[in-house]
Amino acid sequence: MKKTLESLELKVGRQPPSGCLVVLHGRGTNGYDLVPIAQALGFSGLRYIFPHAPFPVPGVFGGKAWYELPPYDREGILESRHLLFSLLEELEREGVPSAQIALMGFSQGAVMGLDVGTRYPRRLAGIIALSGYLPFPEDLHSEKSVASLQLPVLLVHGTEDPIVPLEGSRQAERILKEEGFSVRLLEYPMGHEVIPQEIEEIRKFLLSLFPGSL
Repeated sequence: MKKTLESLELKVGRQPPSGCLVVLHGRGTNGYDLVPIAQALGFSGLRYIFPHAPFPVPGVFGGKAWYELPPYDREGILESRHLLFSLLEELEREGVPSAQIALMGFSQGAVMGLDVGTRYPRRLAGIIALSGYLPFPEDLHSEKSVASLQLPVLLVHGTEDPIVPLEGSRQAERILKEEGFSVRLLEYPMGHEVIPQEIEEIRKFLLSLFPGSL
């Protein structure tokens, strides 16, 4: 049987929506974790999809992961990439154009958002990566999707992050710009978390991708 990702879906406000936001949680949680952040964004014209990562985290009830902890779990990231590609393809089969789908992730979810969004063969609307890093940077030049060049990418990271060092986002910014993506990095004096100032910047970024979606 073909493996697929289980997902939550949140539909708010008017239908049909003007865009779709796929929200990727961090390690040790699940799709429910970022629902409050999506709700706080206040969009009435977006469809939200919250996939659960495929791998259980031992000792954490309901906790999931997109891959094992570093050093890189290449096989885990590649399997999650394949599953997320399949999710995006399913949305397209439902009639959602890829250009109306954005990815937003936190921590491991940010890592997967950057991995998938830069390699998916059809252009997406944009990527929001919160407290993450770019996996396999050495492979991006040969694996990046030509359709995704100039794709808008918003990186946000805490200067005091004890879990994922700030250098992860700084390196991602540098490499993504070199490879032709349109990148903005915001740094805040915070740890491994999401703060109200971030939510406001995410809202502005999404409005630039999906005008009129509020």
